[in-house]
Amino acid sequence: MKTFKNILITVAAVAGAFGATSCGDSFLEEKLTTQMSTQYLETPEGMRDLALGMPQILRLTHSHEFSYTMTNYGTDEFQVGSDPSNTPWNNYSAVLRSSMTGPNLVSPEVAWDICYVAINTVNTVLDKAPNVLTDEAEINTMQGEAYFFRAWAYFFLVQQWGGVPLKLLPSESLEREFTRASRQEVLQQVIDDFREGYSRLDNPANRTQGKVYKDAAAHFLAKALLYRQSEICDEFNAATKDDDLAQALQLCNEVISHRTLAPNFADIWDFTGADGPNESLDEILLAAQHTASTSGANGRYLNNLCLMFVSIYQNWTGMERDIAGGREYARLKNTNYAYDVYDRVNDSRFWKSFRTKQRLNYPADRNGDDRELELSMGQLGVMFIINDEDDADRFQVTPKINAEGNPDTYLPGPTPGEQPPRVLMKNSAGQYETVKCPQTGNIVPNVLPRYRVVAGYPGISTFNYSSDGVWPTLNKYLDGTRPDYNSNNSARDGITARLAETYLMAAEILVRQGKYQEAISQYINPVRDRAAYKAGEDRAKYVDGAQTYTNTTDSRRSTSFYGENSYYESNNIPITTSATSITVSGPNDLPAEDQAIIRQLGYTSDFDKMLCFVLNERSRELMGEMYRWADLQRTRTLIKRAYAFNGGVSSDKTLDEHHYLRPVPQTFLDGIYRDGKPLSADEKQALQNPGY
Repeated sequence: MKTFKNILITVAAVAGAFGATSCGDSFLEEKLTTQMSTQYLETPEGMRDLALGMPQILRLTHSHEFSYTMTNYGTDEFQVGSDPSNTPWNNYSAVLRSSMTGPNLVSPEVAWDICYVAINTVNTVLDKAPNVLTDEAEINTMQGEAYFFRAWAYFFLVQQWGGVPLKLLPSESLEREFTRASRQEVLQQVIDDFREGYSRLDNPANRTQGKVYKDAAAHFLAKALLYRQSEICDEFNAATKDDDLAQALQLCNEVISHRTLAPNFADIWDFTGADGPNESLDEILLAAQHTASTSGANGRYLNNLCLMFVSIYQNWTGMERDIAGGREYARLKNTNYAYDVYDRVNDSRFWKSFRTKQRLNYPADRNGDDRELELSMGQLGVMFIINDEDDADRFQVTPKINAEGNPDTYLPGPTPGEQPPRVLMKNSAGQYETVKCPQTGNIVPNVLPRYRVVAGYPGISTFNYSSDGVWPTLNKYLDGTRPDYNSNNSARDGITARLAETYLMAAEILVRQGKYQEAISQYINPVRDRAAYKAGEDRAKYVDGAQTYTNTTDSRRSTSFYGENSYYESNNIPITTSATSITVSGPNDLPAEDQAIIRQLGYTSDFDKMLCFVLNERSRELMGEMYRWADLQRTRTLIKRAYAFNGGVSSDKTLDEHHYLRPVPQTFLDGIYRDGKPLSADEKQALQNPGY
């Protein structure tokens, strides 16, 4: 059952204080600012309602365009997809500045305003609850939650902007004079607030979804302490190094002792409906709550990550957009690193994180194909082959010759009327033949090998679809319960913290303590062991949230969900149900895929190699879960990794040291005063982060 309300009553003063003129106005439009609303907060009912709205801040990283731009863009895992709306956030171009306008283009003040609105709400709870409520236990719990959410908001702010204004009392009238605290001061406040939350909260036997408990506070307190001991804070963290790491490890161990990992990695993403079993797994420490997408209870910040990772498929032969396939906003495209970081034979996480097959749902020849495809509703319609470059010869494409007489080897894309080239696969006799659906025997109309050769053109290099407009969709947010195929929000909860990350934080702490063997054996291997295939497991089985749409009676809007992946076709190995092992024996025996990445990045020291291994493991486990930019920022590995693996960054070549912080919003700079007067241009620049 969802527990929080969309109620933020005390926002007007803080929005005005920070000079919100664009997105800030939208906050003001829906807020109650009458004397009655103020009086309501003086009642127990009003205070409880206000407190129930505090968790809404957790939706920041699962809602609208600002969610992915500030958390996943510009990293080693994802780059700009078919829709370039927010390219500046990925490529770090000169357009990325303190104020930006354009269709769907996110300007920095959006997330800034959301955080300070939440902070003012929390400050009101902290200030007024002891005077309005009488039950000491209720007050203690409410304040514990309030400290946690204030810490969460400031933690997001300090990661993105460094030092920011510290506002610890509620605004009840217009305020205009603010200064920026230092990164060290803000981070200390984050740690103090998380610690207060941790000390006041408990772990009841019966938990309610959406409530924050002691385990979540322990996880985030450990995360903040680890952040302070990361490279981004090296200018001031030496004095607290030993204590921070020791405390953080103790907190991680405490959480690990209370919770258990889901038995199967796929269990986490096996969404069967709002409030289904996957949303109450013991592994999930905290999640942003959402409910049925037809209900107004979703509030202002809808979960629309179901749109952002979806590759365009609706114009391919035999396919059209449907609820199961998802609406293709196509904002985030996987990099090559996102494939190569996995052991795709023995590690199940790739195949349980990405959609590689879809069912044909439009049995018509929309593109004038002359191949006599004999399309049939429900047959295999789309198949991505995730092969390696040395396997390119197994697949051959027959190109279309363009006007210049050269082969055009494009893959299926979003332009209606274009026909994808024929892809043939070698059989056991070494001969190329069409790829057919094993269930129906029909030709699979859309086969997309990652690497393949071009018929008749031995000099043409292999082709990688990460450079093109199509890619296997990250499946962690797909939702077949949406009311129609163009619906743009999801009923799925947005996972904010889960136990696997606690294990990986503990591993990193031990790496920073120089205890490499313990990091691997005690914390990394348990996560990897869960990811290995178990004896008897069907490696081709596939689930995601799209399975919840099961209508197959409408000949024009069938389901494209296909409960199988392309594991065997991609890896070219015989069917087996044997167990696999991806256990790592020690720091001198890192997996081949990690050694390749270490060589590419040029790491030579034991510490750099082990930190690289931990960051790679975080990718494998947490791919696309809105942590990546902060991980690379705090470890100061963003520049090296983005240049190595993100095509948009390497092509524009504009990423540099100043991008470790975001531009301070122009609305804030224009709205605040000093000594009763608006800031001068020089004063604004002095408050701006360097380089903007």
